[in-house]
Amino acid sequence: MRVLLMIAAASAVLGSVAVAEEEDPFADAVEMRHGLMLQMATDLGKVGAMAKEETPYDAAVASKAAANIAAIASVLSMDQFPAGSEYQKATDSFALPAIWTAQDDFLQKIADLNSASGAFQTAAGTDLESLKAGMAGLGGACAACHKAYRQPEE
Repeated sequence: MRVLLMIAAASAVLGSVAVAEEEDPFADAVEMRHGLMLQMATDLGKVGAMAKEETPYDAAVASKAAANIAAIASVLSMDQFPAGSEYQKATDSFALPAIWTAQDDFLQKIADLNSASGAFQTAAGTDLESLKAGMAGLGGACAACHKAYRQPEE
């Protein structure tokens, strides 16, 4: 019985090693960037609802959401986009190969997002009209990057 248990345990360990070797080497990077973008989308949803006047304007909520967006923008870099982690090569990736072939432009778009999110952070907690004006710049920065460097979801 003891030998049988040892064989079963060894098989389980060896099986998990085989699975680990088959895992996508870019899974962590893709998961990290998805997490960052999901948090940004959550905060954009809050301020977007205010801008559309679907929910009442709340300066505290808008300020916190804008701070989160700026913080996320500030950490975006090539660290979340290692070469090889593009669409159809890495599981769940929507990153287009142009990120690596036009890296200077991609990095400029990240810098543009940082500028727009900084301006939005200043505007969001001021009043509804300032929030709306800031959303335009922020939305433009997001769209410019996604249009050039993100595969649309099917």
